Amino acid sequence: MEGKRKKQRRENIIDAAKKLFFETDYDNVSMDEIAKEIGLGKGTLYIYFNSKESLFYAVALRGMQILNSVHLKYLNQKKSGLNKLHALIDGYFQFTQEYPEYFHMLCYAASNPSSITDNEYAKDFTDLALGNIQISTKILEECMVEGTVRRDLHPTEMAIFLSIMGNSITNMDPVWKVTLKAAGTGKDKIWEHYLRFITPAIETNHGLDLSVTEMGDEEK
Repeated sequence: MEGKRKKQRRENIIDAAKKLFFETDYDNVSMDEIAKEIGLGKGTLYIYFNSKESLFYAVALRGMQILNSVHLKYLNQKKSGLNKLHALIDGYFQFTQEYPEYFHMLCYAASNPSSITDNEYAKDFTDLALGNIQISTKILEECMVEGTVRRDLHPTEMAIFLSIMGNSITNMDPVWKVTLKAAGTGKDKIWEHYLRFITPAIETNHGLDLSVTEMGDEEK
């Protein structure tokens, strides 16, 4: 069992790495810089983490744990499946706003998968990511049982689809941001419109008034 002092040093190393990974991109952080930040020799650093990749995933894992707690929070609420689904989507968006640095790391980690055979942090990260999809799937299944979400949809496919769309909006390409700004709108507005798009697409009784749009108002 890892001693208390060694465990604390490991956490201190992760804290130092988090600071550097939050400040710049993955490729611009080196183990030398992390060792200098924490005040350790590079050789000592490698005793705790055998690569920069491993240390990166140790930091990203913290972010995934926060996001997982959001998912679990809404899964265990005593509400209807549809209310859980709405709360889960809102909670995800709030996570991206409250923890933007962690969110950026999660997106990078997801788009640059690591071999999980020799990286315990990457494996734990992947397990939690899959767990979050499973939670979303369970909530969608609950909605289907109560009849609030279409039953002809595959719950796992839909959970992944919602995640992909949400990630694309909240981690938007800079060119898209410029394009939206030039069109007089932005990320927050497109998120609102994403909800207006996805709600009637999957819910059986969404209750939205889709007959009037802002663009329609402008054209009158």
